[in-house]
Amino acid sequence: MQEQLPIAIQVAVHEEISPILKRVAVEEVFHEVTWEQRRSLKHAHHDHLRFYIGTMNGVRVVIFRTGVGRLRATEISRVFFEHFEPRLLISAGFGGALTPDLDIGDIVLVNDIVELQTGRCDWQGFIPSLNGQFNFHKGRLVTSDQMVISGRDKTGLGETHNAVVVDMETSAVAAKCKKHNVPMIGVRAISDRANEDLPPEINNFFDNGEVRPGKIARAIVSHPPTFIGLFKLAKHAWKAGEDLADFLEKFVLAVDSNPK
Repeated sequence: MQEQLPIAIQVAVHEEISPILKRVAVEEVFHEVTWEQRRSLKHAHHDHLRFYIGTMNGVRVVIFRTGVGRLRATEISRVFFEHFEPRLLISAGFGGALTPDLDIGDIVLVNDIVELQTGRCDWQGFIPSLNGQFNFHKGRLVTSDQMVISGRDKTGLGETHNAVVVDMETSAVAAKCKKHNVPMIGVRAISDRANEDLPPEINNFFDNGEVRPGKIARAIVSHPPTFIGLFKLAKHAWKAGEDLADFLEKFVLAVDSNPK
């Protein structure tokens, strides 16, 4: 039997979901997925099959994380929609800035999406009326299959696609929402600036949608300066996570009160 819940929040990684859950009165953790569903999700992390049900600022929510990348986002979102029927889904998380006016922790509301690998831009988002009570930017998001490493590439990506932020999951989640006729709002908190280079090894740290600590350790041992870049990124992620959770706590109430 499918649950009827008003607002779903999807994120990708632990650093995104953890500060959000601190602001949620969790009543139930749903993880009764079928054997067939588990078998279809090869190497899925156990966290990807946990759906947190409760209230956030008095609003009924269900919160889940998919892991990193379009493939994991597609697979876990499919399982989610087999169990839940939200009236709205917020696809939230970190994003890399593509324009110099965005700083760490800034919030971006997405009004449309370009999928970098396919060139598709067939989803139009909506931004609800917020009556000036929130501080945010808005613009186009690019979904990429990998993290964009160099500041030069990020700036070029923004100029080429007239976009302001890049991520790795939103287009996949938007496709599932479109299939199930569920409206979606994209929300991104900036975790790296447009002019900042990320550690060049970072895309090698992922395996089946999860960061693998062993791969990070080996990279640091073989190239110690990697630690400095990762430490800086971790500090940015902490701030972005807290700012995102603060925003969502107020945002769900505003959307619930005035969805249009």
